[in-house]
Amino acid sequence: MRKIILGFAVFLLINPLSAQKIESTVTKELEHLSNIGLLPHYRQNSDVAMLSSYDPTGGNDDGFSGKYSYIRKEGENRLVMADLKGPGVIQRIWTPTPTTDTIAFYFDGEKKPRIKMKFGDLFSGKQFPFVAPLAGNEIGGYYNYTPIPYEKSCKIVYIGGGLKFHQIQYRTYKGKVGIQSFSMDWTEAEKKALEKVSKAWTGFHGYLSDLKANKNIQMIKKKVSIFPGQRLPLAKINTGGRVLAMTFDNAPQLEGRNTDLIFRSKWDDETAYAINAPMASLFGYAFGKSSMQSILMGTNRDTNYCYLPMPFDKKAVFELAYLKRDGASQPTINFEATIYYANEKRNPKKEGKLYTSWKRENPPKGVPYTILNQKGKGHHAGTILFCQSEEKGDVWFPTGFFEGDDVTTIDGEMRMHGTGSEDYFNGGWYGVANRWDDAFSLPLHGCLNYSVPLARTAAYRFYMGDKVNFDENYKLTIEHGATNNQWAVDYGSVAFYYGGATPIYTQTPDLDNTRAFNEPERLEVFLNFFNIQSLGHPPNPISVNYTRLNKKEVFLFHTEEDWTIVKTNLDVPVTDGIYRLYISYFKTPDSNQLCFYKRQKPISGWLDIHSDTVEFIKQQYVGELEIQNGKTSLTIKTKGEKGKCDFALHRFHLIKK
Repeated sequence: MRKIILGFAVFLLINPLSAQKIESTVTKELEHLSNIGLLPHYRQNSDVAMLSSYDPTGGNDDGFSGKYSYIRKEGENRLVMADLKGPGVIQRIWTPTPTTDTIAFYFDGEKKPRIKMKFGDLFSGKQFPFVAPLAGNEIGGYYNYTPIPYEKSCKIVYIGGGLKFHQIQYRTYKGKVGIQSFSMDWTEAEKKALEKVSKAWTGFHGYLSDLKANKNIQMIKKKVSIFPGQRLPLAKINTGGRVLAMTFDNAPQLEGRNTDLIFRSKWDDETAYAINAPMASLFGYAFGKSSMQSILMGTNRDTNYCYLPMPFDKKAVFELAYLKRDGASQPTINFEATIYYANEKRNPKKEGKLYTSWKRENPPKGVPYTILNQKGKGHHAGTILFCQSEEKGDVWFPTGFFEGDDVTTIDGEMRMHGTGSEDYFNGGWYGVANRWDDAFSLPLHGCLNYSVPLARTAAYRFYMGDKVNFDENYKLTIEHGATNNQWAVDYGSVAFYYGGATPIYTQTPDLDNTRAFNEPERLEVFLNFFNIQSLGHPPNPISVNYTRLNKKEVFLFHTEEDWTIVKTNLDVPVTDGIYRLYISYFKTPDSNQLCFYKRQKPISGWLDIHSDTVEFIKQQYVGELEIQNGKTSLTIKTKGEKGKCDFALHRFHLIKK
């Protein structure tokens, strides 16, 4: 019975406790990346740490100059990125700045590298064994989760001069553990283990199908109808065992600005909740919209799913609570919940229970935001983060708070220091088109939302083989602002961990901390996030170029005729109302007059935009503009002499009336 149940608690039907001999370190590490049944298992006798290009002076030069991107030089253009002592295994490599320069891995003091390739090929997903989905790039970051074990040592050398941002996360083992150093010549067993990871990461919903087909897996189904102010028992399991999956249909009901439906669980005789968080937060709903589709949790069509194993000793209790807001219109919520479980009790020596630490906080300036702060033994298994700037007035970039670094302290020692907030989530380059600019889910990480006008973003990252274990205490913080936590930010987060103790640093959801994130009444609208449409025709061709002028990005409208007409659609998710429109732009010798319209109706008079020199004009008032459902259109007309009708637009600014 033990083998059957555990076999169905994984993606790939491999029993982690079977007598089958694991052939190599690579095979064993790959199993941790495919077998979710191993998530509760402690990784004993090992320490996790990370090398990165972070600025140790406390500044923000985390890779921009390359000054801190290596630990030493060994000759001209040979930069040592890491010099690790074994036994150990590299579990994650990340960069947003791959190059065609060479990277070389030297193992166990050898003179000849076993790995030597272009740095960018390490992340292309096409160079065996660093293949997709373990290696790839999206949301601005290039990542590689292929395990690279080393018996005695591993030295990584970058050969070239363009090394910038990077992170190298590794696990060091204690004592003799039989590590075999990496080889590019993989065995058949290693190749099959790699195929299992690929199948797990690309077809992960097959896991649920396997559970449904297994007669040894039990199910609890319950139709739920809950109204505001009600507290409702969901399920109770009175024998030791483990929950293998949970699903909740009718997922769109969790969408909306407030997160008032609370999910709770308790294990065994514990008095505190193991999980006590808004369901929308747990499933990665970002600012009211479903977004997350990881291999462990998220939303698939109209169903919310959780595949995180939840072992317990004696009993498990699940309940729901629906917070009531006086004067608010809150509908009754209806859905069907299904809990899949097996009667396989937890092994306390080898496994932890699943807990979450949920928080909503506006940290004071000078103090980082704490995501997880826990004592005892355990390992961190995942982070979901929601954040929105609260800075007022002119700031150098609306989401500049995401310049802040993550810092992980394990058993009293700072072991990991990141290079920027989106970097922690394997991303990069927020605000750059087709990078960190929109929601996009990957198996273990992703961006849940990004809005420059609203100065907000959200993201997630789960750990499997690279789960971060601790023996005595663990603390993960993130900096708000480029340096010294100087940015005012509204944060919300969920941290998932396995251990033996309920969370000590968490909050109880209430009407205040589950409130909606503010919709700011002042917006700075960046130009690279919407389309410009020229309304010119063959007799009057118009060029619209996204370029730079005096170190500022602009849309430059140009024609050889004596007039232009250009239309743009603003998509700014704000409340309906009347907004004052301001523009930041350049007056130039080739500019003349300008007027703004909403369709056929002018919202400004003709503005003089001519200057004998190039002159930057900041936030000039244009007129009033009505916005409905977050959208409106603008038509821009210019006139003047032939060839002198240019308009160099830098920003739109909207302030609610």
